[in-house]
Amino acid sequence: MNSSNFITESAVSDLAKRLPSLEKHDYSTIDRLMQNIASKHKITGKALHDLFVKKFSRTPDSWVKSKLDEDEQDLNEVPVMQEFIVWAADILHLKSTPTVEFSYNTQEAQEGHHTGRHTEGENSVWVYVKNRNMVDIMRTVFHELVHVRQSELDMIQPGDSYPGSPIEAEADMMAGKYMKIFGKDHPEIFQ
Repeated sequence: MNSSNFITESAVSDLAKRLPSLEKHDYSTIDRLMQNIASKHKITGKALHDLFVKKFSRTPDSWVKSKLDEDEQDLNEVPVMQEFIVWAADILHLKSTPTVEFSYNTQEAQEGHHTGRHTEGENSVWVYVKNRNMVDIMRTVFHELVHVRQSELDMIQPGDSYPGSPIEAEADMMAGKYMKIFGKDHPEIFQ
């Protein structure tokens, strides 16, 4: 790769990285970002636009809108996630597979300081998914399903769920181990 290809590829990657985080996705906001990136990389805005279209087969505004729509999908409808939940419940010998709520609620994740939650006595888990890779989301799902199984076995007592506690360590260890096993047959989860 010659240095000019690296510079233009870098500009396209910079644009793809920054587009989703824009506060607004209207023409003028996207154009301002593109002009800024083009100037920084010493190319024209038109050249950046054309290179972006060449790489992604879409204009930047069309690409980011589809990316944002894709990000808000219901993961319960994604076949590999459906397969994973059934597989994990079987591996853990769950008496009942809980409902998994996939959430884009950043405020709840930040206020609770967590990306997953299982509440004792409820047959459901909550998993934060915004801006996370599929394998990371699945790892959190598995971690929370371990807590479901621990609950079924009466292993969890009030106050047991603190960082580094035995039940948390077990859930972390099992999630790490079984994600590697599931991932061997499903490389598509590594995005």
